Amino acid sequence: MRIAILVCTRSQPRDMVQTLTSLGQLALPAASTCDLIIVNNAPEPASAGEFESHVKTLQTTVLHEPTPGLSRARNTGVAELDADYVIFTDDDVTVPADWLAAYATAFRRYPQAAFFGSDIIPVFPGADSTWAHALAAAAGSCFARFQVGPHDKPIDANSRAALHPFGANMAFRVDALRRFSFDESLGRQPDGMVLSGEETGLVADMVAAGHVGCLIAGNPVNHHISASRQTLEYVRRYYHGQGWLQARNAIKSGGWAARLDRILSLAAACLFRLLRAGARALPARTPAVWLERQHGHFSGRVAAFRNA
Repeated sequence: MRIAILVCTRSQPRDMVQTLTSLGQLALPAASTCDLIIVNNAPEPASAGEFESHVKTLQTTVLHEPTPGLSRARNTGVAELDADYVIFTDDDVTVPADWLAAYATAFRRYPQAAFFGSDIIPVFPGADSTWAHALAAAAGSCFARFQVGPHDKPIDANSRAALHPFGANMAFRVDALRRFSFDESLGRQPDGMVLSGEETGLVADMVAAGHVGCLIAGNPVNHHISASRQTLEYVRRYYHGQGWLQARNAIKSGGWAARLDRILSLAAACLFRLLRAGARALPARTPAVWLERQHGHFSGRVAAFRNA
């Protein structure tokens, strides 16, 4: 079995030391080969040697994609794959030593599955335990928090969209993945707004086309959240983008439902704007994060409707 691990980055290799070191400690599964593919999504190329100094156990290939955008970088990496399966993770993630072996076992156990995913645990370096809990509990999706549970879960057309895996810990059968692409209109926008959902959107397209997948229990990664993202402002901006994207899709459908949505979104945005102002003065931090999330979401919806 030929496996590739694909990581996209806009960082210099020195900023990825944590991720590269954990990948370099992976146990290689029997009867398998594994290559590490790094897509350098930055203006300046980087050499394979800069990354290989940290990952001595995996054959490393570095691709250069100068056009900004995570989806663009992922599509560039997929186009160059020479493997049976590809596992995606991010450049701010650390993985356990048996992560690769657990995926290889799942690939053999579920040959009919076209995609896989497992747990993502947000880690907040430097944050006190109360603030870290508040961020993870009230804005988990903002930090790619994902929980499979104690048992493997099959995913098909009858499964909830919330069970579609996230990019920090997901895998695909390459022959199935090649028929789809990550939406390059999503991701970080020139104005700073983040329109996420490129990976879950691709999975939704695969499911709609008749493919099935499986979530793997007990194969987590740690997602390390930088200090610049451990803020209420980041939470608000993230969910602003989510709300904007959802409203844009509602506008496309048109009709009375979209008009009602516009009125209700404006009312909700005003309400949560008032509530969040009061919540910031309270000692309870989880409600403050949740209210910031709601305010961001509905203000994003209002912005989309106003610009329609």
